Amino acid sequence: MSNDPLNPLNERQQNFCTYGGTFGILITVTCLIQHLVVTKSNWITNSMVLLYAIIAVFFLLLALQKSYSPYLIIAGGVFALVMQYIWMRHLSFSLAVLLLFIYHVVILVALYTEQVPYRLKLKRKAELEEEQKWAGKL
Repeated sequence: MSNDPLNPLNERQQNFCTYGGTFGILITVTCLIQHLVVTKSNWITNSMVLLYAIIAVFFLLLALQKSYSPYLIIAGGVFALVMQYIWMRHLSFSLAVLLLFIYHVVILVALYTEQVPYRLKLKRKAELEEEQKWAGKL
């Protein structure tokens, strides 16, 4: 446990969230750049660009240690799986998108193994209690 009563995450868990989210953003941007270079523009590929942007935001929220970010990372993993399916359906293959999906799985296993979602909920609860404590005093 950290010494900060408003942040029950230890230094290792904080670094895991920060670096895990940052690395996830970098992988997502790599997939996005590959997508923009390789694909032709149509409604399917344009919707995939939006999904990449959403996944990047999900990883940003993990890096910012938001309490709901583990659930968003699960949704991002589903999006990455759907995008890999779309790539394969069109007789193509993207190793970068496959790595993005695998990264989602690995980061989720590590998050739940390290009990980060529980600690993020405790952090959010402490922040809400602190806000309520100071609500009428300022």
